[in-house]
Amino acid sequence: MAASLTREDAGRPAVRAPQIETARLRLRPFAPTDLDALCRITADPEVMRYIGDGRALTPEETEASLRNIMDAFRRRGYGRWAVEEKAGGALLGYCGLGLPAESPGVELVYMLARSAWGRGLATEASVAVLRYAFEELGLERVYALTMPGNVRSRRVLERVGMEYLRDDCYFGYACVCYALERARWRPGPGLYRLRTEEAGAALR
Repeated sequence: MAASLTREDAGRPAVRAPQIETARLRLRPFAPTDLDALCRITADPEVMRYIGDGRALTPEETEASLRNIMDAFRRRGYGRWAVEEKAGGALLGYCGLGLPAESPGVELVYMLARSAWGRGLATEASVAVLRYAFEELGLERVYALTMPGNVRSRRVLERVGMEYLRDDCYFGYACVCYALERARWRPGPGLYRLRTEEAGAALR
């Protein structure tokens, strides 16, 4: 699986892609070699319970998702970073910025393996992504959508300063919509290091 994706993407041009380091995490561009680890995460029905239609993904669906994630940085210059634990280098999932067709605007998005739950890692990654969105991209507002029953995710959004706006519906799913405006955002005290390099370097 991973080898087929690597061959297909090998000829694509590298892009300038930032990496973000926090106290415990490294947010880096995804690479084709992340496919197997990502498949293990998306195969967990508990991880996927509040994502999309709430079912685990097949390896083929995860491969298509990974390709879309990597293409987003090439098209827009921002997207979803691979979230890697600095201690040991394990891939934990993703966190970043999305812009779906049905969306109020640029969204904070994240998905973490169950091994990362309950440790404050989603909050740590989200704080870093919001800082990038406001300081580097100059966005005026970042949104976030989740399902009403996703209490864990709603707590993360509230911890990072997002405010509930309204109940809504996107892609046919009932959602709650949150937002944070640049004027209300303040950088936290935690470690934040930004580095830009060729995305191809992350494949080594």
